[in-house]
Amino acid sequence: MDEFRALLDRFWVTRRRDRELYFALKRALPDCRRLVNESLGWNLIVNESVVKLEKVPPRAMSWMGIQSFQEPLDYCLLCALLLFLADLDDGAPFLLSSLTKAIETFLAEVKPVDWTQFLHRKSLVRVLQYAQEVGLVVAYDGNSAGFGGNQEQEVLYENTGLSRHFPVHFGRDILQCQTIEDFEALSWEGESTERRRHRVYQQLALTPGLYCSEENQSDYEYVKNQRRVISSSLDKALDGELQLHKNGAFFLMSEGERCGMLYPGTRALSDVALLLCGQLRERILSGAYHRRADDVVVLTRREFRYEIEACRSKWGNGWGSQIRAMSLERLVQELTAYMAGWMLLETLEEDILLYPAAGKLVGYYPPSYHNELHGEDEDEPLEDE
Repeated sequence: MDEFRALLDRFWVTRRRDRELYFALKRALPDCRRLVNESLGWNLIVNESVVKLEKVPPRAMSWMGIQSFQEPLDYCLLCALLLFLADLDDGAPFLLSSLTKAIETFLAEVKPVDWTQFLHRKSLVRVLQYAQEVGLVVAYDGNSAGFGGNQEQEVLYENTGLSRHFPVHFGRDILQCQTIEDFEALSWEGESTERRRHRVYQQLALTPGLYCSEENQSDYEYVKNQRRVISSSLDKALDGELQLHKNGAFFLMSEGERCGMLYPGTRALSDVALLLCGQLRERILSGAYHRRADDVVVLTRREFRYEIEACRSKWGNGWGSQIRAMSLERLVQELTAYMAGWMLLETLEEDILLYPAAGKLVGYYPPSYHNELHGEDEDEPLEDE
């Protein structure tokens, strides 16, 4: 169902920017509502200006944030921008200078800002560029990027009126929620079949997989008992296959289908992760590392660093120039964060937990590759499994 994938893939679809898709979604609403309401338990907002699926995950992960944001201040400024826009009429014009003054007032007792500081100005630039990207505001005269270098930069904006639909509607009192864990706990209140069904579908639709653990044992049992129904529903909506293993469930998109961020992806770091996972799988099968009953492998950070170094030594000349130029420590840092984001591993204070999916998604260079350094256009393709 292309329409549902569009809802899952985008923050929202607006009539102003995507008129054709907007009306296609409205026509497909009867097919979407049952999956959204009964299986996923999410809100579907439909009005004269926007169609939005409020995708609230059962657990927060680092990649679920706004990718262009870099600091906590970015999110504070976004909240202040939403407050400012809430006081304006739809279509009302405003100047950047009036916005910056309002932000100073809104954040005075929360996160004071000083526009003479370059980092604070750059933070606001990121927020304004994101606001333009999603359609919260339209810039008519001037460029917000100039504010990063000159606090006197002036820009004329228009409020589109979409800001009122930006916040998530939780359907309950959240004034007592102070941390991410407080919001996550809302998904685990009670153990009704309906709440469990919602968690399972949300996890499979939004994340790379659902691992069986002591905490979510009941959710995993639900997947095993309802695998045919779940597989049929998700296949109809997303075109893919539910794969169930003794310690985890994974919904994999069909060949050629795309929705959201993908792994393996087109980034060079994705190739490195596949090669590393292939090497680790061979090492584990040979008995170099112990595999627990739940198929999780515990590596020390030193062992993990050693494996990355060995992988680079064996295959590194086939990697892109930017990754070849990285120091080993930088490569370890980048690769660890990337693999953690895709639920291939988890970092502890002293150890690395290698999850079963790391042995499922592996890649190798063709046998003809001999780790020779060639030009960028001559790199051998990667074969993944």
